[in-house]
Amino acid sequence: MRYQSKSKNSRRIGILYALAGVAVILAIFALVRTASSLDLFKKDDGTTVPGGSSPTSHGGDGTSASQDTTVPPTAADLDNRRAKLLDECELLVKGYFYDEAVEKLQGCGELENPATQSMLAEVKSLKAALVPYTDEQLYHVFYHSLIIDTSKAFDGDAMESGYNMYMTTVSEFEKMLPLFLQNNFILYDITQLVEFKDGKAMRKEILLPPGKKPLVISIDDVNYYDYMKPDGFADRLDVDKDGNVVTVVLDENGKDTITYDGDVMPILDAFVKEHPEFSWRGHKGIVAVTGYQGAFGYRITDLEDYDDAKQKWMLAKVEEVAAALRNSGWLIASHSYTHNQYWNNKTMTMEQLKYDTGRWLGEIMPYVGGTDILISPFGVSFSQTDERFRYIVDNGFQIYCPVSSLMHTSWQNDNFIMERLNLDGITMLKNPERVKKFFFDPALVLDPARPALK
Repeated sequence: MRYQSKSKNSRRIGILYALAGVAVILAIFALVRTASSLDLFKKDDGTTVPGGSSPTSHGGDGTSASQDTTVPPTAADLDNRRAKLLDECELLVKGYFYDEAVEKLQGCGELENPATQSMLAEVKSLKAALVPYTDEQLYHVFYHSLIIDTSKAFDGDAMESGYNMYMTTVSEFEKMLPLFLQNNFILYDITQLVEFKDGKAMRKEILLPPGKKPLVISIDDVNYYDYMKPDGFADRLDVDKDGNVVTVVLDENGKDTITYDGDVMPILDAFVKEHPEFSWRGHKGIVAVTGYQGAFGYRITDLEDYDDAKQKWMLAKVEEVAAALRNSGWLIASHSYTHNQYWNNKTMTMEQLKYDTGRWLGEIMPYVGGTDILISPFGVSFSQTDERFRYIVDNGFQIYCPVSSLMHTSWQNDNFIMERLNLDGITMLKNPERVKKFFFDPALVLDPARPALK
């Protein structure tokens, strides 16, 4: 009798456990239904799976439950997708991204469509039509930061003469760009003009559409020095919410104003966006910075003058601007740390050069990134055997850019030399033939606010 009693109790306990299990299952089912109605099941990209089901749920036949509500694309949908694809490929082709356009077309799944076939054939034909640029003459022009307000730069004070000789105005630069384009120049990456084989510099093959000429643009002293601040220049560079490099200009009350036409970089970015055919594969130019007053308008080499928060902000801004420049097709170069007159008169000692180079590499490069380009201060050049030049090259600056109206280039030993022509007041007013020889008549672009040279 005792044994039978225990058996009955065991059966009762088993029934209770079973009922409890059913209750749990029903509760879970109810919870899932509630979660589905509240759209709690999401895809990784944040969108809701059709029908409110889990991304891994399936129908009774083993197929995805979401397929039950899939609506086949209409003919209009397909036409719109195809039109978008062709527009994207056309933009790639304008910027000479031929391989990328081919890859996009071949992977679209619509090669049987006549419009897609035609576009693919056109892209391949354009790439096949590229020809080597073999002319000895290459082109490199340079500017300093642009004058925004001529009434402040040309106001008769002690700085006017220097600005008039060595600077270019916003108006002049904006007028130059269409003339470059009309005369078949195309922005080109200086690092793609040279290749190093077994440590020796050699001219790299340049493939361009017939008639196009490679043009390098560089900007010296992108630092916005203190002396420039009251004279009609930008205050600093910054980055907008879309990643575009912008200029910050101070108004009369010292308030920041974001502009897109305050220096070469944002102006050229906008021009290339409108005319992608002016840039070989998105390249823009070279931004050259010194170091003795930081970079891009931020005084990161005088951090001791600021509190911790300002220090961190400035360092972060330099890194942000440098990244945005590189992402949008710009290169960054050294323009020396000191830009001292001992460069200009070539009295620089090895000790001074080591100090100069060491500070740029140690205090500027960590925030703007590495580079193998040195834009020569004052345009000074050195012989290949000068121990100072050897020190520059041995410290990684294998591309060296001095100044000369002839824009000669040379690939020698382990370095590449590319001379630059300054398109500023002294050249346009005093030596206009230098510009006419290669580019355009400077009379077409001269700012009427520019005074005569004294």
